[in-house]
Amino acid sequence: MSHTSQPLTSISAGTTPLSLWASCSVFLFFAFMLGTHRGYALGAVLLMAGSLYYLALRPAISLAREDKIMASLLLIIFLAGAISWLYHGNDLSSMDMPSRYLLAVPIFLLMLAHPVKLAWLNAGFVVGAIAAGAVAAWERYSLGEVRATGFTGGIQFGDLALMMAVFCAAAFVTCDRLFYKPRLWRVALLLGVAGGSYASILSGARGGWVALPFVILVFCTAYLRRSNVKWVAASLLGVITVSVVAVSTLPMLESRFELAVKDVQMYRQGETATSLGARFEVWRALTVIIPQKPLMGWSEADYETEKERLVASGAFSPAVTKLANTHNTFLELWVLQGLLGLVPVLALVVLSLVYFGRRLRSADPVAQYLAVSGVLLVGCFTIFAQTQMMLGRNNTLLFFIVSLVAFWGALRNTSGRQAISNHHAL
Repeated sequence: MSHTSQPLTSISAGTTPLSLWASCSVFLFFAFMLGTHRGYALGAVLLMAGSLYYLALRPAISLAREDKIMASLLLIIFLAGAISWLYHGNDLSSMDMPSRYLLAVPIFLLMLAHPVKLAWLNAGFVVGAIAAGAVAAWERYSLGEVRATGFTGGIQFGDLALMMAVFCAAAFVTCDRLFYKPRLWRVALLLGVAGGSYASILSGARGGWVALPFVILVFCTAYLRRSNVKWVAASLLGVITVSVVAVSTLPMLESRFELAVKDVQMYRQGETATSLGARFEVWRALTVIIPQKPLMGWSEADYETEKERLVASGAFSPAVTKLANTHNTFLELWVLQGLLGLVPVLALVVLSLVYFGRRLRSADPVAQYLAVSGVLLVGCFTIFAQTQMMLGRNNTLLFFIVSLVAFWGALRNTSGRQAISNHHAL
């Protein structure tokens, strides 16, 4: 495929004050995500303020079909959480996460009308990933910690750092079409890939590493063509070689994989007092708990009581009551909010993958980059969510939402926006 288009498409034309505000806010959000203690809140607050100001101007909002569906799903997820809260009589704190989806709606509308500039967005990823690597090195070599946990907890720290590294890699592939000075950006993006990957390794977050085959699959789906099959094959061989060497030579990677195998073997022998064993036991208990109330789920108090009852009966080990949560985003939603809460989240995940996935082979390199990034975000988070509460913690949920609306808003404002609107508008 020939890439004869100009370096920047219509997405970079005509910076508005609100676009600059959104871009600056997004940069601060990602730049401070992993290198500071809740510093990302500044960017989130600025984004919220900008979106409310935008709505206060009473703009004429015109949405395509996909936009309406995504905005509606964000609102429905909030409403499902509110209904569950009222139905079960849970503490008000149970509305913390659902409220983030409501706040995402005005930000989503702002991003559609005034998309972020890709240079600011990627600068945030680069700074955030390098900061993560620096924090990981400081914890490991200055503090003597075995695993880097950052300011967010080890698993979230490692998964988000890896996610930023993946975003930097996606931008690196299309560097010539995204930035005015691609040579400088190549260096910066490579540093971002290195910093994020390094933080991921030192965190020992195995759930993130499981997503790497998916990342490779997405890149191949998007960029593999007859004209570059040899180059892609050579690159994949290089990645696989580096991965094998890393696993066999880096103590952290090797020990974490060995520990995972040992945990599985011990669980088969009846031992649940391990990291993976406790999770397996909780998931086994959920096969009994969830079917009892599949539609509306359990109240938080009743759920704890039921777990204690099952343990007291001898059917399950005490590990079921010791974990703070299920360590699975979707199971947690199902048991506490029922299908009422689970289905809208699954719909957002699936439809986001479909909407971004449609542009994976786009002839517009900027649109393709955004599609790749969107698919990687949703797909990787879905994989991470199998062993961690990625949509049940403030930092990881906000990371997901801000990334999602930023990529989608930018994609809708590429040169292909008008064609999409004409085809799908209601």
